[in-house]
Amino acid sequence: MAQEKIIMSEVEPKSYELFSQNNWSGTIAYGKKCIKGGYDYYNLRMRIGISYYNQKKYLRAVTHFKEAVEFSSYDTLALEYLYYSYLFSGRVMEAKIVLATFPDDLKARINAPHNKIIESISIDGGLAISNISDALTTKDINGTANRYGEATITKNMTYGSVSLNHELGNKNSIYHSYSNIGIDMLKKYSTDTKDTSSSYKLTEHDYYITYTHQCKGFVIAPAFHFINVGFNKFIANSNSRNSNYSFSKKDTSFINFSSSIALSKACGIFVYGINAGYAQLNNYTQLQAGISATYYPLATTNFYGTTFITYMNQDVENRFILAQQLGVKISSKLWLEGGATYGNLQNYSEANAVFVYNTSDKILYKYGVSLTASLTKHLELSVRYDAFAKENNYYIFNPNFKAETKTISYTTQLIVGGFKWRF
Repeated sequence: MAQEKIIMSEVEPKSYELFSQNNWSGTIAYGKKCIKGGYDYYNLRMRIGISYYNQKKYLRAVTHFKEAVEFSSYDTLALEYLYYSYLFSGRVMEAKIVLATFPDDLKARINAPHNKIIESISIDGGLAISNISDALTTKDINGTANRYGEATITKNMTYGSVSLNHELGNKNSIYHSYSNIGIDMLKKYSTDTKDTSSSYKLTEHDYYITYTHQCKGFVIAPAFHFINVGFNKFIANSNSRNSNYSFSKKDTSFINFSSSIALSKACGIFVYGINAGYAQLNNYTQLQAGISATYYPLATTNFYGTTFITYMNQDVENRFILAQQLGVKISSKLWLEGGATYGNLQNYSEANAVFVYNTSDKILYKYGVSLTASLTKHLELSVRYDAFAKENNYYIFNPNFKAETKTISYTTQLIVGGFKWRF
């Protein structure tokens, strides 16, 4: 016991000396050594936390300020540091929960923000350009037998979206959006007598909503994506008597949906997540389950990465999809993100069903980059570029009048820009 008292008597003055000299690394190293040795108390946690905070390693600081609050729940300094550490780490909802415990005078002193019925509004728009027409020019869709060929071609696309985010108290928020998508389609038929083609427009109306709730220790977010598709379809009708074809148009519309639920938990510099989804897209049923890990190796939001692994089942087909994203803060008001996703993405729901790839063509992989600029306290601009490697199937009749499936490889390039206004 005498030896323990002697060691303990050294902890406070030595940690204070390192801290008062602004020796942040030294304070952290010595403080962690003391905690490992069994000496853990308010002042030591505060010194370690403030040292991390001054190094802008806010995710590391959170752990120690939380412990300091446990030692002294009435101490407003620890609460204030914990609040800003959460805030600067991008964990806004957890910051708001801490803010709710502030006494009124502290809220007034820091001019604490209030929950807003409309926290932000975003408007985005863009264009996707396909090179499938160029790829198709080298293909004889009639086949060598010149019997019959048929192709459905997805060409260029326009996209527009408006979204709102609402704050409902300190633990809840709702995000929802409406999107309009217009796709130029081409139906092409080739027989031994003539080629026939018709252009038509596919229009899609999407509504997405997700509710986020901050539980004790983790976040839960159920989501639903409603999709209404309509187009004037061009179809061929065969005449068995003379082997000729007649062509007609048919109005077609249908409703699809995708549902999802995601849970995440922050642990130091990591945020772990699991998700599950159920969808009905293009006359198929899709089941998804995935895991993710977001990591901040510098303990700041200046550099981060996220890895996703998803299992997807569509009827009897099983797939695995792997995605990797990286982000870096390149200046005080500019962020750059990039990533790639590999696997068959046809009818895949991404990012808690925010994006649904209910395409008629197979998507082999995609990659892209985005740039976000915070111009003012309220205004944020962004631009995103994505490239998709796709496969389109067309059909021919061989000399034995048997249908065969042929494949065309092509790419689609998407550019989307928009702004967000925070109230």
